[in-house]
Amino acid sequence: MRANVTVLALHRHEGEPLEYEDAVWVGDGAGRGFLPAAGPACHRARVDRPGALRIALADGAAESLLARRWAELLVRACGAAPTPLLCEGTGFAEVLARAADRWPALTKRYLVERDRRGMPVQPYELRKLDLGAHASAVLAAHVAPHPWLSGRGQWAAAVLGDAYLFQVRGDRLWRVFPTTRRVDLVTSNGAGPSAVAGRIRCARGTWTDRDRLFLANDAAGAWFLRTAQAGGQPWEELGEPAGGSARDVARWAGPRRRSGELGDGDLTIVRIDSVV
Repeated sequence: MRANVTVLALHRHEGEPLEYEDAVWVGDGAGRGFLPAAGPACHRARVDRPGALRIALADGAAESLLARRWAELLVRACGAAPTPLLCEGTGFAEVLARAADRWPALTKRYLVERDRRGMPVQPYELRKLDLGAHASAVLAAHVAPHPWLSGRGQWAAAVLGDAYLFQVRGDRLWRVFPTTRRVDLVTSNGAGPSAVAGRIRCARGTWTDRDRLFLANDAAGAWFLRTAQAGGQPWEELGEPAGGSARDVARWAGPRRRSGELGDGDLTIVRIDSVV
């Protein structure tokens, strides 16, 4: 299947670019993909491989230490997971648990890294490390072609926390997942899969070559849904920054943040179109 994927990323209002705490993974269903760098960006990629498309988005919680690294660990785990694990709550909980299993090794490397730079971790940072890292959401979507019908296929998605998948068909918002907002935390020191599975929401759908898919974090998703419900077409508004550069993303978001349309937190949107 072939698809054009655009990742729009912007750090929080009045923050620094490297304080961007979200992470996105884009690739195929066999674990081959890429992880866009942090900071303001407009990344475009052409996925042109047989098989499926895999997208994962994690919204790092800035209040925790190493939130960006935890978000990266989560999306990498989703990118490498077998497809059946992304299609039901227990399996997705196991994917998140595998990411948490790798967290102690990551923190050890971080401590060594700080010592090598002559900037040993301070006591207050150690206390935050003990609390673990957090993400306010992790969302994974798997988009697969129909085995014999061109321009048709299925998608499956799972989410824990506050993030969205939007399916646009023509000039109409066709599907919203999830349908209700649920604030939650994905923690590196979290409970086992059995305790997490009941908080995960899953969905399946079909797509045609007339569709566009959007994955969005909480701030971007709330704006997208609110604009659509008011009769607007947020997917068309995103055409301007999606066709430009990192500077165009910041220029597009600025007035919307000042007017209150967009929240002040990190902004992350993944746009998938031309799926065939």
